[in-house]
Amino acid sequence: MSTSPEPGRAGRGPGMPEEVPSLALSVAGLDPCGGAGMIADMRTFDACGVYPMAVVATVTYQSTRGLEGRFDLPPEALRRQLEAVLSDVTPDAVKTGALGSAAAVDEIAAIMRNRRLAPLVVDPVVQSGRGEPLMGEGGVEALTERLLPLAALVTPNTHEVSLLCGFEVFDIEDMKAAALKLVEMGAGAVLITGMKVGEGAGSEAADMFFDGSGFEVFTCPWIEDVNVHGTGCVLSAAITASLAKGNDLKSAVAAGWELVTVAMKNVVRPGTGDPCANPFAAT
Repeated sequence: MSTSPEPGRAGRGPGMPEEVPSLALSVAGLDPCGGAGMIADMRTFDACGVYPMAVVATVTYQSTRGLEGRFDLPPEALRRQLEAVLSDVTPDAVKTGALGSAAAVDEIAAIMRNRRLAPLVVDPVVQSGRGEPLMGEGGVEALTERLLPLAALVTPNTHEVSLLCGFEVFDIEDMKAAALKLVEMGAGAVLITGMKVGEGAGSEAADMFFDGSGFEVFTCPWIEDVNVHGTGCVLSAAITASLAKGNDLKSAVAAGWELVTVAMKNVVRPGTGDPCANPFAAT
């Protein structure tokens, strides 16, 4: 009598090497141009030497020139994708990106709780880099109430963190207050990105990490009037990949920040619009 293998690592056939790669799963949106979303996550996982897996939550109609619209998959389609892959393998780390709807958040949160998957990195994508909406009605509330408390790390930019916390974030002190609030709301740790500090040629981009015990600020020169597509996705995916390899959270955040900084300085231009972060530039 034959038996099905238990969920876990991928099986190996005769003659195959014993070593099994670290596995990372992204639940996110499809960006057809590949600059952001699950394709950017897959490229980043691959660049980091981690086996990539993906579940689609929403399909966007976009290019490097901007977002034209989206189609959110029915909750059943999202659930069946997750159940199929998780019946076969257990990822070493999971990240979420653009989810599209509150119903999608509910499905993911329920599966994460039931299967006790960890660590989870939540990139709370609510709009595109140009400001077009990527989250439906009630989505932000669902993120804060149901998914954020399951997260080892949440990685909002300054606009997203304002929506999650309910107040505007204008400076470093506001970032500290927002990070404290998100941890109080249940997040294990917070990385807030994209704060402009200073003016003119000496201005910097500041990202703040808070793990519940201390703050750390990462800075690099601010790039004026250039919107690099997919930076948030590449950053959160790089952190997820590092966690999948077994690194601690603080080391993973530092590794992810270093990778995305190089990826932003060495962009690729697949289209006629915004340049895209290049995760392979750091490898």
